[in-house]
Amino acid sequence: MPPNIPTKTLGGKQFWGDLRFYGAWRIQQHVLTGHCRLLDGGMVRRSWGSREECDGALADVIATGKVKIETKKACLLVHGYIRSKDSLSTMKAHLEANGYTVYDVGYPSAQTDLGSLVAQLKAVYESTGEDFERVDWVTHSLGGILARGVLTQYETLPVETRVVMMGPPNQGAVMADLLLGWWPSEYILGPVGKDLGKKMEAAVQTLGTPKCDVGIIAGAKGTEGGWNPLIPGDDDGVVGVESTKLEGMKDWISVRALHTLIMNHPDTLAQVVRFLDKGAFGEKE
Repeated sequence: MPPNIPTKTLGGKQFWGDLRFYGAWRIQQHVLTGHCRLLDGGMVRRSWGSREECDGALADVIATGKVKIETKKACLLVHGYIRSKDSLSTMKAHLEANGYTVYDVGYPSAQTDLGSLVAQLKAVYESTGEDFERVDWVTHSLGGILARGVLTQYETLPVETRVVMMGPPNQGAVMADLLLGWWPSEYILGPVGKDLGKKMEAAVQTLGTPKCDVGIIAGAKGTEGGWNPLIPGDDDGVVGVESTKLEGMKDWISVRALHTLIMNHPDTLAQVVRFLDKGAFGEKE
């Protein structure tokens, strides 16, 4: 192993992608250098180097018996564009209180393309499926598109799965198209921006529906004009209500919330757990 001094980190916000979880430990890869690191539950770097070296270091930790998995169901919590896992901290606490082992997946949303992000999340999903009987997804915005990119690759899913998407641009986002027409957009949106529009060449238009229960929660104002006058119909300020819908989805519901805050709305918190448990949403409280 490369020499290592245990070092406190910020946990990886925009330039690190999570590849593997076990308990509170995680292996991450840097989007620019490609090297990996192993973090403990306190976000202290315990090892670094190649992926193989970090896998070996994690195996040594697991072999001690000090790191254990206490539940049979896991949830991959996937944040939105230019956000971090911290944006879903309220949702994480809520899911943990309801018996889930929650892995708040970080990924470099503004640094690389959709295909690379999907490959990263697929590695997380498959490795998590080796440790749990069930692996659900709860996603915000772009996170829902990544879930589709991963789960539509399987004819039969490797593990029992349900998905809840909050504010996903499943049919593309008008705001992405508008920003892409502005010359600095490639520096603001990053490589993934072109994949999220409503135009036919946008990658989001080619993705299918996963072969599992998918529930969608849209943010809305509850009026014909919505929050944002640039978006036709009702919207959450960023994504149109109709654009969240997905052919073949199991259930759909809207809450009165803005895009950036929908994950903390009391109705959202309650409905996410209900769908994961029952495969359907219920009446809003």
